[in-house]
Amino acid sequence: MNTTPSKRERDEILKWLNRNRQMLLDLYKNQYIAYNTNGIIAHSENLREVLALANAAKQPFLIYLVPRRTASIEILPIRFRTVVRHDWQPNYSVILKHGDIESNTTMLVDCGAELSLISLKVGQDLGYALADSESTLLAETIGGIEYVLRNVEMTIDEHNFITPVAWLQINTGGEQLLLGREVVFDKFNIEFRQAEEQIIFTWREDLKL
Repeated sequence: MNTTPSKRERDEILKWLNRNRQMLLDLYKNQYIAYNTNGIIAHSENLREVLALANAAKQPFLIYLVPRRTASIEILPIRFRTVVRHDWQPNYSVILKHGDIESNTTMLVDCGAELSLISLKVGQDLGYALADSESTLLAETIGGIEYVLRNVEMTIDEHNFITPVAWLQINTGGEQLLLGREVVFDKFNIEFRQAEEQIIFTWREDLKL
């Protein structure tokens, strides 16, 4: 059975994530979960283990890495208490692939981020490693934060492309994956519909037809 969910299934699965985010933060900190509308299929700090268990279950699923911290949103090293009336995050289903690892994961769409971002743990679990004597870069943020650039094969709504990501080189305390503007926002027109808890990605090549 194909365990990659359809577009309709992905939308419903992401709604489950938003409804149950606090429970996940309470019970599964710093763990990968494989989940769908029926709940959690598998969980572990080991990505390969979760993917193996989820694929064996032969159900459509997405992957989400639950942050360590609760009651906060982290943007690099800056944390803000959440004061919102509409408890929804613009998460979207994205497939990340490097080598033999393919993860149908969940990323926060962030139009304020120039680059997409993955945490130290996610990069290691995808199989990235630093080259000998490789220099790190410093992000322009409070206190600075070290990262290196890596190209990742990314698939959004069945459209496949290569995009650079910033791979953090320190543990920041949060594991939120960010989907930034570089390449992604050139490939798609993106519409946010918060009232409907929906994000619409339109492949720009389709607009030329």
